Amino acid sequence: MLLTTVIGSFPRIDMDFRDNIILAVESQVKAGINLVSDGQTRADMITYFAEHAKCFEKRGDKWYITGRIEHDGKSIAAEDLTWVKKYLKEKYGEKAPQLKGIVTGPVTMIMSGLLKTKDYNGYKDPELYRDMGKFVNTEAHLQLEAGVDAIQIDEPYYSVGAPMDLAKEAIKIARKDIKKPVHLHVCGNITKVFDTLLDFPVDILSHAFAGNPENFSVISKDKLVKAKKKLGVGCVRSDTPELENVQSIVEVLRKAINLVGEENIIAHPDCGLRGLKDDKVATEKLVRMVQATREIG
Repeated sequence: MLLTTVIGSFPRIDMDFRDNIILAVESQVKAGINLVSDGQTRADMITYFAEHAKCFEKRGDKWYITGRIEHDGKSIAAEDLTWVKKYLKEKYGEKAPQLKGIVTGPVTMIMSGLLKTKDYNGYKDPELYRDMGKFVNTEAHLQLEAGVDAIQIDEPYYSVGAPMDLAKEAIKIARKDIKKPVHLHVCGNITKVFDTLLDFPVDILSHAFAGNPENFSVISKDKLVKAKKKLGVGCVRSDTPELENVQSIVEVLRKAINLVGEENIIAHPDCGLRGLKDDKVATEKLVRMVQATREIG
């Protein structure tokens, strides 16, 4: 049966943060997800990490890069993951699913901050990307120390325009000394960047196919095998609360299988599920996704 995972975020309900984590984790486990996340229910994908970046400052509702970027050596995400790992082990023992750590990627972190420093010569300064790559690497290692089984790097900005040569160098630095599988998630239309991503130093390329069927036009088994990568197939939409029927999810997965081979894909939603705002809808989407993988066999 296909490996199943999530992209990360889960709807946040008005309750204690730990109860939110339990809700997210249990929803994934009960749906039958193999590689779960902690739900990322504390904050948005920038705030999670910017709060631990020296010279990343929030003023009003905007983040500013005010000096040279460094990690402060702390990680609230790692603290949550440590707790989740223990929770899963105590409750499910040997049947516990694997746990994935998630880090927002260098390009997305950079493009989400307004550059207000003379330490870098603009948004195309290679040193800026090297420093942010080191930041992501530090965060990833803190999450690995928490016991995660894989790391996912989120880079939504790749699909809307990014300096891909600098992006690749940053990912190379971010990946340094990581022995566990690394997933690179890029949502949206990836038809212009997919061939470039094949050369990035990651193990799984993770993309949206349910809401972006045009992405099928650029994938092939030959490409993946040559690049020694697997494909994360977004087969459930995360931008609408409308529930897909199981057969429509099967069709997305079968199309991917026909193009790249069942042995080369992992099933997941198109993107994070927090935007759905309803935990029951998010859970049901995961349940139907897992049902679809079981129909495939």
